[in-house]
Amino acid sequence: MNKLVIALAGIFFLISCRNDKKAEDKPVEETLTSGSIVLLTDNTLQPIVDDVLTIFHSVYDRANIKQINKDEAEIINLLSKDSAAVAVLPRKLTAEEENHFLKRKITPRISQFGFDAVALITNKQSTDTIINLEDIYNILRGNESSLKSKLVFDNPSSSTVQYLLAKAGVTKVPERNIYSLQSTEEVVKYVHDNKDVVGIIGLNWLLQPPASLSEYVENIKVMGVKNVKAEENSDKYYKPSQRNLGLGLYPLTRSLYVLNYQGKNGLGMGFATYIGGTEGQRIILKSGLLPVMIPTREIAVRKELETTE
Repeated sequence: MNKLVIALAGIFFLISCRNDKKAEDKPVEETLTSGSIVLLTDNTLQPIVDDVLTIFHSVYDRANIKQINKDEAEIINLLSKDSAAVAVLPRKLTAEEENHFLKRKITPRISQFGFDAVALITNKQSTDTIINLEDIYNILRGNESSLKSKLVFDNPSSSTVQYLLAKAGVTKVPERNIYSLQSTEEVVKYVHDNKDVVGIIGLNWLLQPPASLSEYVENIKVMGVKNVKAEENSDKYYKPSQRNLGLGLYPLTRSLYVLNYQGKNGLGMGFATYIGGTEGQRIILKSGLLPVMIPTREIAVRKELETTE
């Protein structure tokens, strides 16, 4: 009898294991909070997306969003090839870039979730602490500039460089007075080790640097930038703080978007809803970037009962 019980138990165990394996092999249905997608993320926004995804995954354990960090140009290329359908970028697609999806009758869902900035940094020993944007634009146009420092950026395909080129009204990076490196980390380290250069990076990397970069970030200076839209004869210069971004005083402010071209209510829409909702906006606010919606704080005030003698 004991042998029969053991045999039956073994059979039930094998059946259970097979059922469990089948359940594991079965893909999780994609919904707003479950399933698997690839999220293309602009390199300059890597730290904040890391943070939001960490919390998102802890809340929704059936969701698997694979973050792939790329330059702006690479992301646009991958979207156009349908290698992914959801991206985080500091700009919307142009009408020409979006036409690929419209031809396939995919309605884009664009969700703005915050603001960041292009920051200009310099060596801590540099005597320059402020900068005029026209000097930057003249260098990018290949013209003479009163700025003696050279510009340093990660690579021509990055969103920070493309943003400044558009501001300067040009499409290509000139060959003079500009150094091109490979990553934001390299730019920070280069500025840290060299005088007479101005680095161009995304603000998010200054606010949330990885541990390996923290020491370098602490020993560089963020430059004040003159707001060319400010009143004439104004000598005010502004740094990229939350306050200055919110008041429109810092001139190199960018809007941040989740671009969703899934064409359905899938996990991409769930992520966009989360990062644009109360919890996601709190994470943005805590990071030092500016959320589109300032989360409210509820403070409970307990009124003590008055007593009379």
